[in-house]
Amino acid sequence: MKKNLYEILSEYELIIFDMDGTLYFQKGMQIRMALRLICHALSGKRGIRDLKLILKYRKLREEWDTELSLDEDKLFEKLSEVTRVPADTAQGIIQEWMFERPMDAVRLCRDEELVKTIDKLRAEGKNVCIYSDYPTEDKVRAVGLSGRIPQYYVGMEGIKTMKPNPSGLFYIMSCYPETERSKVIMVGDRADRDKAAADGAGIKSIILGRFKILRYYTQTEPFCLFYYSKRNK
Repeated sequence: MKKNLYEILSEYELIIFDMDGTLYFQKGMQIRMALRLICHALSGKRGIRDLKLILKYRKLREEWDTELSLDEDKLFEKLSEVTRVPADTAQGIIQEWMFERPMDAVRLCRDEELVKTIDKLRAEGKNVCIYSDYPTEDKVRAVGLSGRIPQYYVGMEGIKTMKPNPSGLFYIMSCYPETERSKVIMVGDRADRDKAAADGAGIKSIILGRFKILRYYTQTEPFCLFYYSKRNK
């Protein structure tokens, strides 16, 4: 008999969740924000420039050498160089359109069933946390988990490199020294980053479908498009 996601995760003691694309459906949020940016452009403002800037920022950030500590100042210098937008202007646009305006869209696109699964795991006494390449506080509040779950993200003390570098996972596990590695699992939406990081850290992983229709076929049981890393076999 197939186990649902909660039944699988309840076998572990430390469950680490990715944020973007996992606790909320990122494509739905991106579509909403793209429509807002189009309206922004049609209003006579520089919406197209802002949209291009955001896409370039995400691309540059993901391409950052994962062996090096992320330096946001250098990242914005590079962004300014390739887009010809002053670094301070670029930083303000990114802050507005990536970390402020999207929060209501994140709330609308949250995976409510996954949030319920997290609450059940916590009620069972499991250690549950969030690990992201981006700051998490506002998004955690938007999905309804504020104050209820530890958060780890690139840029905080102890985590300086992004996934798929496994350093962040090693740091998180060091915060739970009583938990054996075999009892830790990572839940994400991207095999190239979340699964790869988990593999590098020697822990198991589950990659969820990135669209709601691919993730659930009932209200409580995930559609079997998630899979374990090879270390689960």
